[in-house]
Order: sequence, then C-alpha cells, then structure tokens
Amino acid sequence: MSNEYALERTHGQERVIIHAADLYLLEKWKEDSTISDEAQRSAIFGKWLEIGSRGRMPYDDRLEEMWRGDEDITEDEKDLLSRVRNPVDRQGVSYTRLVRTFYGDHSEIAFPELISQGEYDGTVFDNAALYDAGSDDGLQSLRDILTRIPQILEAKAISALEYEREVRETLETAKEKDIDDVEFHVEMAHQAARWCHVLIYDKEAYDSPGHILVVYLDDRGRVLRYSRLDGTEDLQAIDGMLLSGQDIMHGWWEDGCYGEDWEPQQLAKRWGEVAHEPSEGGVSESATFEEQSN
Repeated sequence: MSNEYALERTHGQERVIIHAADLYLLEKWKEDSTISDEAQRSAIFGKWLEIGSRGRMPYDDRLEEMWRGDEDITEDEKDLLSRVRNPVDRQGVSYTRLVRTFYGDHSEIAFPELISQGEYDGTVFDNAALYDAGSDDGLQSLRDILTRIPQILEAKAISALEYEREVRETLETAKEKDIDDVEFHVEMAHQAARWCHVLIYDKEAYDSPGHILVVYLDDRGRVLRYSRLDGTEDLQAIDGMLLSGQDIMHGWWEDGCYGEDWEPQQLAKRWGEVAHEPSEGGVSESATFEEQSN
C-alpha cells in the first residue's frame, strides 16, 4: 500500500493525518503505563519496526479500508495522537524524504539554500526541537528518526507480499547457484532486502555542502547501505533515479558502506530470518542459507 492511503480526518478545527503506525500505537497504548509518553511512544514504534512488513500488513490493510470508506478513529484516540505525536512528525511522506538533524552554525541559511538549489520538492522533516542531533552523524540519529517518523517505512514501491516473495526467490537463487563469491551474495541479498530510503542533513552535509547522507533500509528499518550525495546536482537527480531504480548503477548504491546488520558475516542470520518466517501460504521453510564467507 502506498502513502496515498494516509488518512486526513477532522479533529476539532484542524485536519490531521493518520498513518498505519498510528493504528498500531492506539492498539498498544497503555494509559496506566509508568513510563513517560515519549518513552512509551518510542518503545511502541520500535516494536513497529521490528515486526517487519508482514507484521504491519493488518494495519496497512485497515488503514486502506478506512481510506476507501468513511470509518474514523474516535475523538479520544485523536486526542491521544495529538498528545503523543507532534504534527510535524505526522505529516505525509513522499517517495523521497529528507530529515534535517543539524541546526548549528549558519545552517538556518545553508539548508534552505541547498533545498532551493537542489530543486528538492519532497517531504522535509525540519524542526530543531524534534530532530536536532547536534554534531552526531546521521546514522547515529536513525533510530530516533524512525521511532518519531515510523511512516517512513510505510511509503515504499512494492507491497509486503511482493517484497517477501522477492526475498524468498533471491534466497532460492543464491542456494541454487552455489557461487563461492561473497560480493555476489551480498549484492543479491541487499537488492532483494531493499525496502525504502531516507536522506539526512547532518553536520557533515553542512560542512561539505550537498553531501547529504543517503540511507537504504530493509523492511525492519535496519541499514542496508549508506553513502553521500555529491552536491546539488545529485540532489536534483536522486528522486528520479530512486523511482526508476537507476540508483543501483550509481555510486550511491555501488560504493555505499554496508550497515552492520547487513555485513557479509551477517548474511546467514538475515537469510535465516527469511527461511523461518511463515511463507505466503503459512508454511515455514526449514532450509537456511550457508553463508559463504565463513
């Protein structure tokens, strides 16, 4: 399901956006919890990432049903969402989305200039009170970003079932080819597991203008690969290349660093997750992939 199914509903005098992740939060929320609202929100959305695309399907499906009809959540539920989720966090997500995490020095001038020169018209999450990570590298901020903006994982090119089918087919192909080439298996695994992406404007992107961090994610929000744009021309080009899939022939993908969960030595564990998850027909596979680099 694409982000077009994010709901707009009335709340008092305002129009608010409701995402599939919000439905999950409403289901799991405990008013009598002893932890703060922010801690509980972060924990719930952390679990939302962990359940993966298959686990999120019922909430995607319900949101789509609500989108197609007149169903709404209650006013009390809207009050809760307004209390625990900032309106900036809840905005819709375009296919390419950018989060600003650096607000120091003269970035209040440099950042909008970069957006203008790069002709970037995708979603921008820009609020110092919510996203300021100081001098931290964008990867250090990623977990906080995804547990504040979990709908980043809702805006993707294919459905959960298509994604699962592609990953399973890749697993079978890798096993059948039996090629003793680590890079071959890494490339196959990464391309199959690629779910979505996020751009991050961190301190390095400020220090080296236009070097925005590009992070490719799997369906659980784990980093597949990451690299940096090389100036405004890259920012102008990246949305179209991501949409067309041409980015896999670009240095953003080809020369990207591997995320620690998708390093070659982690492939056996990642394939094992696939092999032991229920298939589309509900039957688990017993075979696992023997990682080639051991």
